[in-house]
Amino acid sequence: MPTVTTPTAAVPDTMMPFGQMPFGQMPFGQMPFGQMMDPLAMSRLAFDWWRLCMESSQVIALRSMRMMQGGAVAQREAVRMVSEKWETAALLGMSAATGQAGNTPETAMRGAMQRYQTKVSANRRRLSR
Repeated sequence: MPTVTTPTAAVPDTMMPFGQMPFGQMPFGQMPFGQMMDPLAMSRLAFDWWRLCMESSQVIALRSMRMMQGGAVAQREAVRMVSEKWETAALLGMSAATGQAGNTPETAMRGAMQRYQTKVSANRRRLSR
């Protein structure tokens, strides 16, 4: 039976990103620059992510019902949906490229989630009327 080697086994330590261990071997909660993330902050981030996903699924259902009605209302909703996605993605890309997203992965993720949460909440309120 042939032996299986992982791709990281052939890579010298000097070539690993940031001079750290391979991602799969990094201790839980440790970030690439050697920082440790607060476990409570991780829990809050996970809960906020879950809440965003749940609210997003409500918006998807409400938009689907609106689009099934057809007509001009459905057309406007489809255009609005696509333009919001492009606008938010572009703003997040620009903030990440200019360094405004945050100096840690946690702050960058929290900022992105905050921007999406604002849009999703507004859409849920608007579509629920």
